[in-house]
Amino acid sequence: MIKNLLLIVRWPNLLMLAGIQFLVYSRLMDKGDSFLTLPLFVLLTLITIILGAGGYVINDYYDMDIDRINKPDHVIAGKHWPLSKVKLIYFFLTGFGAILSVVLALKLGLLNYLFIYPLAVTALWYYSFSLKCKPIIGNIWVALFCAGVVGVVALPDIFLRHTQHIRIELGYYMAFAFLSTWYREIVKDIEDKEGDERSACKTFVVRFGLNAGKYMAILFGLLLLSSLIIWDIAQTNHWIKLVLNVLQGSTVASMALVWWAKHNTYYHYASNVIKLVMVFGTALLLFH
Repeated sequence: MIKNLLLIVRWPNLLMLAGIQFLVYSRLMDKGDSFLTLPLFVLLTLITIILGAGGYVINDYYDMDIDRINKPDHVIAGKHWPLSKVKLIYFFLTGFGAILSVVLALKLGLLNYLFIYPLAVTALWYYSFSLKCKPIIGNIWVALFCAGVVGVVALPDIFLRHTQHIRIELGYYMAFAFLSTWYREIVKDIEDKEGDERSACKTFVVRFGLNAGKYMAILFGLLLLSSLIIWDIAQTNHWIKLVLNVLQGSTVASMALVWWAKHNTYYHYASNVIKLVMVFGTALLLFH
């Protein structure tokens, strides 16, 4: 039970989500001047984790057939758990998150913005239900959520018009999170092309072909590279600049793997390289 629960909510991704938000809160904001005190930050992060966990659960619910092809060894919904149990866990997570959101809104005096939680829940559900198999818009949806995970930490202070303690690097990192996620999503779509075709999932790659998918991936690889260069130019710390240079080189390497791919393994390697770029780009926040 516990093992399957941890698998279906992608616990390593949730831990990384919490780590990202902690780094943003501790390194890119002056905690002493923020309305988001440490206990309220913990509450906000818990809500985000629950929201992400619910998103993964409902995604597996709708992706049961595709996952049997693309990742048969990691299928929980419909294999180890009946779909009714998967739905029950999803509704429990969503309901618990809603209760915590009300508590947070009351503590911050931001009840007018309580609509953000149901909006996020609906967006994640709609992505799994419909948008995941839509060209481009599905990738945008995921990238926006990842950038939102970063930006939501600053939202209470933005809503309360108290922004002087938020550092400009937050904007750089949000752009990095958005572009790196979109880039990796496209590469993953190329990698999963066979399963998506068999499941009638009309991603950009399935609809327009492998070569078009490669061109799209290279485009977003170049956009990610540009964001890293802009981030690099704005830095004065030599260690940060060095790491950014390594990330730029790694991004170029991932594009080379995509462009000269001979079979699916190349795309898998490229996806892993992009993931490492995302991880070390996040670790850079430690130096700010």
